[in-house]
Amino acid sequence: MTVNTTSLWRRCGATLALGLALSFASPAEATVAVQLSRAELVAQSDLVVRATVLGVTSRWNEDQSQIISLTTLRVSETVKGENVESQLVLRQLGGEVDGLVSRIAGNPVFTPGQEAVFFLRRGPGVVYLTGLAQAVFYVDPPVAGVSVVHRDLSGLTFARVSSGAPMRLYEAPAEPAETLQHLRVDVRTLAGGAR
Repeated sequence: MTVNTTSLWRRCGATLALGLALSFASPAEATVAVQLSRAELVAQSDLVVRATVLGVTSRWNEDQSQIISLTTLRVSETVKGENVESQLVLRQLGGEVDGLVSRIAGNPVFTPGQEAVFFLRRGPGVVYLTGLAQAVFYVDPPVAGVSVVHRDLSGLTFARVSSGAPMRLYEAPAEPAETLQHLRVDVRTLAGGAR
């Protein structure tokens, strides 16, 4: 039996090179989610509100197993929903406590003063984002009296599942600019005119 040492060394070298390349590569950060259409976001949300972030606090959850952030929102407009309080508390996983940082890719991090349209689900004493970053349309400062909204989907990778086919992953497609007024009208139409 003869052993081709040249071929063996090539395979070992290629394996070693691949291992080294992977060990120095920076990890990609993304959360895999199912992309929700506007209609699905509206249908799955109890509330859609325009609000300003007043403040964010982070702490350990009740059993000390996860860091959570509580963001206080001042509601300026209700686009969908009833009996909406003037202030809501948004609960999310992640945050910083005593120098320990926990982040979830695709889960927005808010700062005081930010204004956005939030798609929310009600919980006991708090609200939750309906679809991570998909549920937040940031309101840009008006230009010539017109406010434009945009989403930041950079931390999300979307999965497409078809019957009998393997799951396919894809990045969020670029979204066209949209006015705040168009978003309001679209949400109210999809919600059946309900506030």
